Amino acid sequence: MGEIVAHAVSAAAERAGETEQIIAAWSDDPACMEKSEVNMQLLALVRESAALREISKYLGRFREIIAQGRRNGYAYGRGEKYSLELGNDLSRALSSELSMLASPKTLPLFLQKYQRRQIKQYQRREPVYKASGDIICCLDESSSTAGEDAAWGKAVALTLLEIAGSCGRSFALVHFSGQDNFRTDVFRPSTCTTADRMAAAECFLGGGTNFESPMREALRLMEQEGFENADVVFITDGVCVLPDTFREELAKEQAARRFTVTGVLLDQGSPGMDFSLRAFCQNIYRTSELVGDEIVRRLVNQKT
Repeated sequence: MGEIVAHAVSAAAERAGETEQIIAAWSDDPACMEKSEVNMQLLALVRESAALREISKYLGRFREIIAQGRRNGYAYGRGEKYSLELGNDLSRALSSELSMLASPKTLPLFLQKYQRRQIKQYQRREPVYKASGDIICCLDESSSTAGEDAAWGKAVALTLLEIAGSCGRSFALVHFSGQDNFRTDVFRPSTCTTADRMAAAECFLGGGTNFESPMREALRLMEQEGFENADVVFITDGVCVLPDTFREELAKEQAARRFTVTGVLLDQGSPGMDFSLRAFCQNIYRTSELVGDEIVRRLVNQKT
C-alpha cells in the first residue's frame, strides 16, 4: 500500500511539473496557472505532440530569462535602457547613493563604498555594430540534431521570436538540413499566434547539413522580404565548409549591409569544433564551453 501511495504521489508531482512547464512555455500569460478553459486546451494540444513536450522543458525557462532582463532594466537619461553595476563613477551614481552625502552619519559609509568601488551606478551600454533590428534565425534540422539538440534549438529560436515580437520587429526562422532543403517561416509584428509558433516548432526536416542554402535564404530575406536591417543567428551541430565563391559573396554582403552573424555550436560531444563557423560568424557560442541558459542570456542581452 505504501508503494502504491508513493507511486501515485510521484506521478501526480510529475504531472504537475509538466503542466507548469507547458503553461510557462506556450501560454500568452505564463504566470496564470489557473485551470481555465484556455489552459486546459493548451495542455491537451501540447501533450499530443512529443516535439512540443520536449521543447517545453527549455522554453519556459528561456522566457523567464527574458522576463528577468526586463525586470532588471532601468530607464536613464534620454529614455535609453540601462542596467545597474557597482563602481565609483559619481556621474552615473544612483540618487539614493548620493543621498548619503547629506548626513554626517552616512558620509563615512559613502566614502567607504566609493573607495571599494561598491557604489550602485547605471551601467552604460557600449555602442553596437548596428541598431537592434529584425532577426533571422537559421536552425539546423539535420538528422544528427534529433532529440535534445533539436528541442533546445527550437526553444532558442522561439525565444528570439518573442524578443522580436515584443519590440515590434520581424522574425524569420529558416529551418535547414541538406542542400536546397529548407523551409522559411516569417513572423511579422503583432500577427504571431500560438498556433503559428507551434507549427514552426513541430517542423523537423532531417537529412544532411548544408550551410550555403540557409545563408542564401537569409540574403534573399534581406533583399526581397524587408529584412534589410536584420542580423542572423545560426544554430548548428555540424561541420560544413562554405565554397570559396560564396564566402567571398557573403563577405561583400556583410560589408555592404552591415549585418552580423552569431553562431551557436552544439558541440558538447566534440568541444572546440568551431572552424566551420569562423568563416562567416562574428560571434560564436559553444555548448561545450557555456551551459544552455548562459548562451540564451547572452543572446537575449545582445538582441534586446
